[in-house]
Amino acid sequence: MSEVSRSSLLRIERIDATQVRIVGEIGFANASEAVRRTDELFAGNSDVTVDLGSLVRSDSATLGVLLLWAAKAAIRRVHLRFANAPAGLKALAHLCDAEPLLGIA
Repeated sequence: MSEVSRSSLLRIERIDATQVRIVGEIGFANASEAVRRTDELFAGNSDVTVDLGSLVRSDSATLGVLLLWAAKAAIRRVHLRFANAPAGLKALAHLCDAEPLLGIA
């Protein structure tokens, strides 16, 4: 497993060519770092799964980053899936009516 990004709050780990795992948190303190790593997240693939099961905390900044990733994926014609979203993130996405945009339920 190679590491794509590292900060004190966030790690983006590449599992294989089409899967990455988010470890830690994406919040206001490091959302810009997550956005800067968007190109590495997609890594030239047309199919990417982002495992959110290791997120320890999520807030509106998390949701904003995921929506940005989804929008950039759509522009690039990348099929992006979010897997294992924590309950709190699912609730926030539901509250904001963003579930269809993220493909999480």
